[in-house]
Amino acid sequence: MDAKTAQERRERFYDPKNVTYRKVAGRYGWAWNCIGIQILFAQGLAILLMFAILIFKVAMNPEGAKEIGTNISDSILSYSIPIAALSFCIGNPLASFISLKKTKAAKFGDYFKKPQIGAGLIVLAVLATLGISSFDSIIMDIFTNIFGASSEQLNTSISSGVFSENIFLSILSVSYVCVLGPFFEELLCRGAIQTLAGHISPKMAVFASAFMFGIFHLNISQFYNAFLLGLILGYVTLRARSIWPSVIMHIANNTLSVVMMALTKDMSAEEATAFDWKITVILAIAGIIALIVFIVLEKKNKDKTMAVIITNKPATDEEIKEAGLTGKELTVKPFFTRWQFFVIIVFFIFNCLITSFMPQ
Repeated sequence: MDAKTAQERRERFYDPKNVTYRKVAGRYGWAWNCIGIQILFAQGLAILLMFAILIFKVAMNPEGAKEIGTNISDSILSYSIPIAALSFCIGNPLASFISLKKTKAAKFGDYFKKPQIGAGLIVLAVLATLGISSFDSIIMDIFTNIFGASSEQLNTSISSGVFSENIFLSILSVSYVCVLGPFFEELLCRGAIQTLAGHISPKMAVFASAFMFGIFHLNISQFYNAFLLGLILGYVTLRARSIWPSVIMHIANNTLSVVMMALTKDMSAEEATAFDWKITVILAIAGIIALIVFIVLEKKNKDKTMAVIITNKPATDEEIKEAGLTGKELTVKPFFTRWQFFVIIVFFIFNCLITSFMPQ
């Protein structure tokens, strides 16, 4: 194929009126829509719930209304995790369902099949996840000027819910952070988004789901941590052809954070730092070794099948071949040129800036 012919085919393919292009680009657009719907619903419901809690507090204690109004953040801090639980446990499956229903890319049932990897590999994957998360913590400690503000606010929010004097709020917070949150986040990111963004390339699926996994947390420290974790979660999902292993990996990661908070809760700042650092280094080393072993075993597995869980592709191989496009032209370009991408990135940056400048 000469350069002129290839250019003509590209121009035909990228013509907005081209049905094949609309199919391919539209699937990427719906990957971004999935995040957009989740953010709009979850943030909107969270704001409504916060106002409802404040109104209820004022109604129950009219004399203390002025104090409640002056310390709004303290008044709702212990409710932040339960609010997030309700918002995300509804918003994540709703966004996933709408996006998959619209594109007909897959069904929820496709994600919950028996994993195509054994228990041994899942254990290695869990250890690798804990190791990567611990390595992330070391990096964030080093660059505390970048990650410090959002990390501190996140830890305060989680601990206020998990260690609340209200036993119901405490149980709900632990249930969400350790189990419900990981499940619904994996349904959204390794389920719907990895499917919608992976119709051309499995590698693009892993990158896109990890990137969006970081984006929807809406703060810089969780973006960094979630993106790196998302890469291994997405890779294991490709291999397993099921989200169950990534759910287990995610649960282990979040549970470790809560356990570490509980163990260091009554320690002095110096003791907590020393203990946390020791455990973090041990897990980082063990996790990196587990990751290496996992990769070696994977490469030796001749029967491995790595593919995105898709039941309906937007374009046939013949249509794509006829367009004469390269991999990047079918993946990177349409993924990062959707209007939804620019809107969500601006919103993400705005939230990161707000979080960084909020008082500790």
